[in-house]
Amino acid sequence: MNELRSTSRRDDSADSSPNPRSRICLFTIVVVLLIVATATVTLTLDRLSKPEDRSSSDNSIRQPSINSTPTSNEVSLDQEQRDTVLDSVTIPADEHGSSQLRYEVDIGAVPMAAYHAAFVSFEVECTDGSDSVAMKTTGKAGTNVLLSRGAKVSGQALTSSSDSDLRCELLARTPFVDSDKIGTDALPVRAGLRREPTDATNTPANHELRDATLLEAGSNTNVLSLKVDDPASLEEMSTTVRLTSCTVVGGSRDSGKNKCTKSMSGRESSTVRLRIIARWLDRSGRVMSTTTYWDEMVAIDYNTHHLPWNLRQADLADRVPPEAQAGVLVVQVSSVAGTPAVVHADGTDSVVTTSN
Repeated sequence: MNELRSTSRRDDSADSSPNPRSRICLFTIVVVLLIVATATVTLTLDRLSKPEDRSSSDNSIRQPSINSTPTSNEVSLDQEQRDTVLDSVTIPADEHGSSQLRYEVDIGAVPMAAYHAAFVSFEVECTDGSDSVAMKTTGKAGTNVLLSRGAKVSGQALTSSSDSDLRCELLARTPFVDSDKIGTDALPVRAGLRREPTDATNTPANHELRDATLLEAGSNTNVLSLKVDDPASLEEMSTTVRLTSCTVVGGSRDSGKNKCTKSMSGRESSTVRLRIIARWLDRSGRVMSTTTYWDEMVAIDYNTHHLPWNLRQADLADRVPPEAQAGVLVVQVSSVAGTPAVVHADGTDSVVTTSN
């Protein structure tokens, strides 16, 4: 009886085990599933690695890139050398008024095993040969750069009219870096600064802020505005909004005390919504309709902390209602979720270009 039971168990075990042909089929199915999964992950990572195209067809907005050839250079981390000239341009004495300058900076990654970040800021300064000249906007921007990743920063500046030739320089500063702790004394960069064509009128938007302004979740504020009397003449708008998350206490001021306090700070990212809205006016000056030229959500994380959000928009006149007699362009910032955020008045600016 024991032998019969043992035999029965052996037979059941033999029946439940796959035969060689079943093993081959099972192996084939597993291989196919692995190939499909690998392809899916590869495609997903490829999409995530590509930068988001802000020029969505829904908004009918193009973002032309700067065509000037960037200059290879490096940003010094030496505390004795506060400013590094990345690129320069000469502007001849011009009776046509202000000149708009654009810049783009690509900070290269520095291979290193340890985590290190450095705050890097940029600004455009112009001189007339003897002294610095006043600027309508300086293109001020700054961000914390994770050295092993690098970063991209862009901005615009606007000169005042001048009877003299101007030499304008794109400067980089690293005011808080200890190069001995980081293990490198310079960051590789490619930067380009150029003057925009002069056959148009460039007007800076009006500041709605007088100082750095705290935004807690659920609040919003208009940071820039400009009335345009002839909407059909609209060509381009270049905007920079300097943002800081309250993930740490420091760095959240223009003057006076930091707006971020210890009690409100945390490692959760600040989620901010940025919108550019046009309110179209009729003959009596009343709002007849609105157009949202841009609507974007951005997150300012603990590592970045500072975000110079920059956007260049073209062909604005294409979306002006034919019956509009005037328009008011508004840049609005809202705090949506996470830790509070700060909008800096210093460095937040917009230049609106209209045809002559």
